[in-house]
Amino acid sequence: MSDIQKRNWLDICFPPSRFDPAFPLAFWFAGLWFYLKSFLYLCYVYMLGLDPPPYSTGLLVETVYFAAACLPCFLFGLALWHEKRWVVAPAIFFFLADTPLLTYHVLRLAATGGLESGLTRFLEYGGLALNLVSLGWLGRFKLDSGIRNPARGVR
Repeated sequence: MSDIQKRNWLDICFPPSRFDPAFPLAFWFAGLWFYLKSFLYLCYVYMLGLDPPPYSTGLLVETVYFAAACLPCFLFGLALWHEKRWVVAPAIFFFLADTPLLTYHVLRLAATGGLESGLTRFLEYGGLALNLVSLGWLGRFKLDSGIRNPARGVR
């Protein structure tokens, strides 16, 4: 029986090593944000489907994007929590593409009166802030690891 078959799926998705004091905080934070983002995007797809037809082009673009981004977000979170350093650059590129699309989503909600609730406003703007914080931390980690270890090995 292989090692993966012996391990519980919770240990695979939520490895205990993430609580090690030496675990990079940028990986921990960005991995958690990616996990949450995958769930939130699944919720967005559900909620956007509740809007009455006819659907605007912007709403269709959002729905397709959120549906397509669910799985990559989950996989990025999984890889970061397993401390796979090769995923830092793709995660940065994902955040660079995701942040403008998420900004469009928030602005569309604001234009249609969807940000009237204080909680909704906090969560939507908070999601943008978490994207920027994750992007900054991963970018800084990438810069620091390139400076400290020029012959960087892939882990």
